[in-house]
Amino acid sequence: MFRTRLKIAGVIFGLSVLAVGAASSASGQQPQQNSNAAAPSQGRAQMRRMMMRRRAMGGMMRGIRQLDLTDQQKQQARSIMQTQFQSTQAQRQELRQLMQKRRTATLTPQEEARAKELRQQLMQSRQGVRTQLMTVLTAEQKAKLEEMIKTRRANHEKLNPRKRTLL
Repeated sequence: MFRTRLKIAGVIFGLSVLAVGAASSASGQQPQQNSNAAAPSQGRAQMRRMMMRRRAMGGMMRGIRQLDLTDQQKQQARSIMQTQFQSTQAQRQELRQLMQKRRTATLTPQEEARAKELRQQLMQSRQGVRTQLMTVLTAEQKAKLEEMIKTRRANHEKLNPRKRTLL
């Protein structure tokens, strides 16, 4: 059950990236350059995480294309995602600042609690968006999405069998 929700979340997140990307290109905005991206202080682990995200996004985008969304569905998804993106911008910025303090080891216990609260709020917001985006899909698309999730899960289990504990 949890994995199904996680897979659905991944596909919906892919929809959101599609929506936000299209919205920024439609408004004529140039993609923002991350000033931290070129910083020499970035470790290999952070670069590795960034590459993994890019790979995951590519997989999600392939999954979304298979759903054959109509232009109206794409527009609805964009609208939902833009609203969520704008409404959580301040929370995400505050969390970024707290995470920067964490990296420099200057985070207080109160700030740690605030970061946890912000993560919870953002997670609830994503769940709400996920629910809204699922209403955009037709029954046929939902069935296709479920089938894609099952196939992916089966392939994952085949390639990465769970380690069995020794008794």
